[in-house]
Amino acid sequence: RPELFSWDKVTKMSPVERLEHAFSIAKNHLGIEKLLDPEDVAVQLPDKKSIIMYLTSLFEVLPKQVTMEDIREVETLPRRYKQECEDGEFNMQQAVALEEEQGSSRADTPSTVTEVDMDLDSYQVALEEVLTWLLSAEDAFREQEEISSDVEEVKEQFSTHESFMMELTGHQSSVGSVLQAGNQLVAQGNLSPEEEFEIQEQMLLLNSRWEELRVESMDRQSRLHDMLMELQKQQLQQLSDWLTVTEERIQKMESQLLAEDLESLQKQLEEHKSLQSDLETEQVKVNSLTHMVVIVDESSGESATALLEEQLQRLGERWTAVCRWTEERRVKLQEIQLLWQELLEEQCLLKAWLTEKEEALSKVQTSNFKDQTDLSVNVRKLAILKEDMGMKRQTLDQLNELGQDVAQILGNGRASAKIDQDQEELTQRWDSLVQKLEDYSNQVTQAVGSVGMSQVSQKTAAETPPLKEQVAVKQSRQELPPPPPPKKRQIPGDSEAKKKFEAESAELLNWISKSKSAIQATDIKEYKKMRETSNMKEKLKVIEKERVEKSQKLDELKRSGHILLDQMGKEGLSTVDIKSVVEKILSGWKDVVQHLEETARKIKYQEDINAYFKEISELEKTLIEKDGWLKNDATSASQPSAVRKDLCERELTHLVSLSPRLEHLKATCKALTSQPMPPDFIQESLNGFLDHFKLTRQKLEECHQRLKKETESQPSQDYVDSLRRLKDMLSELECKQLSIASGLSDPGKVEKALQQAKTVYETLEAQKPRLDKLAEETKALEKHASLDIKNVYTQEFKHVQGHWDKLKLKISKDVKLLEEITSKLRIFEADSKVVQKWMDGVKDFLMTEKAVQGDTEGLQRHLDQCT
Repeated sequence: RPELFSWDKVTKMSPVERLEHAFSIAKNHLGIEKLLDPEDVAVQLPDKKSIIMYLTSLFEVLPKQVTMEDIREVETLPRRYKQECEDGEFNMQQAVALEEEQGSSRADTPSTVTEVDMDLDSYQVALEEVLTWLLSAEDAFREQEEISSDVEEVKEQFSTHESFMMELTGHQSSVGSVLQAGNQLVAQGNLSPEEEFEIQEQMLLLNSRWEELRVESMDRQSRLHDMLMELQKQQLQQLSDWLTVTEERIQKMESQLLAEDLESLQKQLEEHKSLQSDLETEQVKVNSLTHMVVIVDESSGESATALLEEQLQRLGERWTAVCRWTEERRVKLQEIQLLWQELLEEQCLLKAWLTEKEEALSKVQTSNFKDQTDLSVNVRKLAILKEDMGMKRQTLDQLNELGQDVAQILGNGRASAKIDQDQEELTQRWDSLVQKLEDYSNQVTQAVGSVGMSQVSQKTAAETPPLKEQVAVKQSRQELPPPPPPKKRQIPGDSEAKKKFEAESAELLNWISKSKSAIQATDIKEYKKMRETSNMKEKLKVIEKERVEKSQKLDELKRSGHILLDQMGKEGLSTVDIKSVVEKILSGWKDVVQHLEETARKIKYQEDINAYFKEISELEKTLIEKDGWLKNDATSASQPSAVRKDLCERELTHLVSLSPRLEHLKATCKALTSQPMPPDFIQESLNGFLDHFKLTRQKLEECHQRLKKETESQPSQDYVDSLRRLKDMLSELECKQLSIASGLSDPGKVEKALQQAKTVYETLEAQKPRLDKLAEETKALEKHASLDIKNVYTQEFKHVQGHWDKLKLKISKDVKLLEEITSKLRIFEADSKVVQKWMDGVKDFLMTEKAVQGDTEGLQRHLDQCT
């Protein structure tokens, strides 16, 4: 009778609701009383005899499409033929082997029936075992979830159902044995018509339930198979599509020239990191494909498996090629970045050094010398400059080589031209400085000759040769006699203190220039929502450590500079150069400190932004979980409204408890946006999150109010529990009532049965107050509950009340009947004693001599006593 219910609605019910629904339909449409309660059936081990009794009642009224002739025909077939007729649905040997390896989730039910010495008791035991297993198997099958659309979940479902099918196959022989045993009992002809009919009905029930479970299991296995293969094909196709898009993306990246400048190179690195991130995300799906389930059946065969393996191999090769190219390009880009940064830093340092030397050369005096001391100071400056340039020449050559390496790796015409232009500019400045140094040396030599200072002229000529003859210059300086010392004072320009000052000042200026370049490379030019700052902090930490070390040298330099300035002031010499160097060092030092502080402030600001967006991300994740709960609650109504209301209240309470974190988030946003020129995305992200939070909270509050109204319109839990306990009590009393009338063979048992019946009656009467209270609550429920709920509980209460009245009537009749039987048995027992006594007297009389001699009068007298 499939028209009696909607299967779609039934699948959404809980087990207890499905049982109640089935019992109600059976009563309303088939006339079968509710002999069972859903709570008693929906347990792990329900009462076997009650289940069999109810199912027998069902089969008495349902149409019987399977006849005993059909069952006998199947059971008389050879075993091999029966396996072939099952259309390949079970592979018995393989299934049994797998079951021995894996074990069974439920207890085995080996049949206790044999083909010889068959009796009804052994058949009933085997039938109960098989039905118990069959019922548990049906429950296990019904409890399996609907086929998912997620490939991993379908794999797990397929594995679970495969184990279930193996167990089903392993118990097939037990079912066949029971059916065969029933046929043998019927064939023996030793049963009463009632017993034979009962066995036939039981076999029909068993065979029908078994076939239904087997067909549904095979259908689910087929659907799981189709779904799994379809999802895996989709997964393969998605990977293929992703690889196609990624390969096109790689071709586009390969076709583009490498960056023209370091900033563009950084963008290419970010783009490559995005590709790597996508690759890592896709790696999860690729790992899933390594555990791919391939199902081989007669329809697909080995060709489909070979085709799938070939497709997997091609995808694996494409995946490997993409991963290899990504790694190689990452290494190449990082190598270029390091070399380019080194090139720019060295160029910056060399430019600063050339600027310093150009300024020093511009301060050298080439004419109008006051005296020999003034001339000697300027000659010494020219000699120091030539020595420094000779030492720095190797740096220029190394820089040219590094530039050529970077340009060769880049392969970008514009970038190479820019690098060559920078290198050419440095070379031109170098050559210009060399030329100026040669011109100044010649001018000093001419000035010396014009004033007739031959000795000084010889020294000047010896100390100002071309740079390429530097070694010869040093030798000639050692051979020439030193200039005559002044008569009154020593020349500071030739002192060791000034040499030390110049060397230390050059070292500090070099460090300042290098530190500025390093800080500039570390500086944050644009803030982001999330940025890694650990490398930046490490670089700043190194620079700060060097600054602390150099601060001691700066203090020593300032002290030695002051001493040198005092000494030169006392001697009446010019202190402009020394002051200029000190001021330049102090100014550069101040710039480094300011840049360090500013960069550290920016890094701290970026870290605050990181923490801010991390907090937003965690809260956003919580909101997504709440949205998911709302979505699941809207599509699932299997739980009672009261339970759903409590769950909704818990979710809402948890969401409200986030308010302190929201206030902290707002305060953080206010602090971040109060900084100079804050990024716009800080406030925008907070506004978007607050809108989401407000919407989710509103939805939860609406859901809570709706569930609260539903709960108020439904009966209380006490009402439901009281109704359930009353139903249980009535079922228990009914069982006791049924057991009272069995085995009444003597007056003692009748007396005991009468006492039990009275006890049951008293217990039943004791439930009358509870029944009356339920009646009042049911009437109150009719005023507030919806029509559907009111009908359900009104009908259920009427059923309980009818059960109570019916049971009371039965027990009353039993008590009355037992009382009549008891009184009659007592009369019968007294009469039996009188008769027995008379028989004993007659027996004694017959043994006497008078009776032997024919005492007819005495015998007649005894007979008159009996009547």
